[in-house]
Amino acid sequence: MSEKRIVCRQCGAQNRIPIEKPLANAKCGRCHAPLQDSAQQPQKITLRCGKCHTKNRLPVDKIAGGAKCGRCSAPIRHTDLFHGRPVLVTGANFEQTVHRSPLPVLLYAWAPWCSVCGGTGPMVDQLAMETKGKVRIGKINIDANQALADKFHILSVPAFLIFDAGQLKAHLPGAVPKHELLLKLAPHTYGDPS
Repeated sequence: MSEKRIVCRQCGAQNRIPIEKPLANAKCGRCHAPLQDSAQQPQKITLRCGKCHTKNRLPVDKIAGGAKCGRCSAPIRHTDLFHGRPVLVTGANFEQTVHRSPLPVLLYAWAPWCSVCGGTGPMVDQLAMETKGKVRIGKINIDANQALADKFHILSVPAFLIFDAGQLKAHLPGAVPKHELLLKLAPHTYGDPS
């Protein structure tokens, strides 16, 4: 007998429903709420609150209306999370863009004189497109932001820094391949937004 698994939107319990049973009459085995097929369920994304760093699971279609944290009711900033381009990070916007980011941040440190950065820059742009809505990708020019380079001990470029919940989680010096960056980001991402 084949069956499909449906997660209850009310309590989160997994329910096994036989394929031949009409889904219109199916109810959750735990809370008895009506079940909906995953194709009908709204797409969700997990965003951190910039104030208290609580993870909030929000429907994507409701974010534009003004998302708020479930714990502290602070507004969750969602601008530039879904456009698929790296954010330019400076000393002026570092606190808001990195420390208070609703998503984990991969910060790419580069310099205009670096010949290797010319090859890794396009890879970072491509990574921003592939991870939009899951990871915020930022670029920081260390020549223009020497204080931040000193603070995070960036001694050579290119370099990659991974931040989550406002904390530095990893410092990866050198031209790191894309697949290795994705592996390093995996523990900090919140999975598929569906």
